[in-house]
Amino acid sequence: MYLFKKLAAACVAGVSLACAAPAWSAYPAAPITFTVPFPAGGGVDLVARLYAQRIGQATGANIVVENRGGAGGTIGVNMTAHAPADGYHFVLGSPGNISIAPSAYRSLPYQPLKDLKPVGMAVQMPLLLLTRPDAPYTNVADLIRYGKDHPGKLSYGSGGTGTSQHLSGALFAQKAGIDAVHVPYKGTAPVLTDLIGGRLDYTFGDTSMIPTVKAGKLKLLGVASPQRSALLPDTPTIAQAGLPGYAATNWYGFFAPAGTPDTAVAWLAGQVRAALADPAFAQQLKAQLLEAPPAMDSAAFGKFVAQDIDQWSTLIKSMDLHLD
Repeated sequence: MYLFKKLAAACVAGVSLACAAPAWSAYPAAPITFTVPFPAGGGVDLVARLYAQRIGQATGANIVVENRGGAGGTIGVNMTAHAPADGYHFVLGSPGNISIAPSAYRSLPYQPLKDLKPVGMAVQMPLLLLTRPDAPYTNVADLIRYGKDHPGKLSYGSGGTGTSQHLSGALFAQKAGIDAVHVPYKGTAPVLTDLIGGRLDYTFGDTSMIPTVKAGKLKLLGVASPQRSALLPDTPTIAQAGLPGYAATNWYGFFAPAGTPDTAVAWLAGQVRAALADPAFAQQLKAQLLEAPPAMDSAAFGKFVAQDIDQWSTLIKSMDLHLD
């Protein structure tokens, strides 16, 4: 009787596995949702739709892009963190709501490393250190020297307190040992207006400012990323140009609710890598002033995210910054 029960149990387990296998071999068997934690029309929305279109065409998968904006992207990320971990819910996160939020918000309803599973980095964009053409410094080393010779005189603008622009500027000042005043604005456009008009000394901007640089209205001193940008191969990194050890990267990446089956995560990660390996897709990104990220699997992306969280956490704690 005991042997019979063991054989019966084994048969039941075998049937269960056999039943489960076809379901995952046919994945995806239902529409997949890419949540964009910002309103339609922005950079994150654009990237999500480029990937949804490319993956849908390549695999036949039905991918729905859903915009859930608010609170710097934390509302949409929180929705995905607490969505069913069934392999059909993903969010396109970014530094503000993944790396910065855990330290800047005391009442954040999710913890990225606990409630989310990293899938893969979708794109990265170099942050640019910009000043006006008539500034009395022509490179990063000159800017640092000027700041030390004129303590408290430098000011830098950003699109808001706690943004990547703000914290990149704060990290720069801290590592350079200069006293610079942060001026927050409601968005990037007024920052550019005041920088060009001479009411600010410098800013950290994204690649959307490259045309303004090429038009001669802004001067580019360096890129904040660890390596030179493929979009600006002749521009040195800030570390190369006078501040060794400085690095800050803006990026967007896919995340799933914690507990999502590895099969689903591996499927999307594979589709992201396939898209990035496609020259036509890479050209689409470049046309939007976006870069393909370094090759990394989900584990490597998770390690990158953990390091990014650590870097901003250290800075935010030293600033005693709170956004709530």
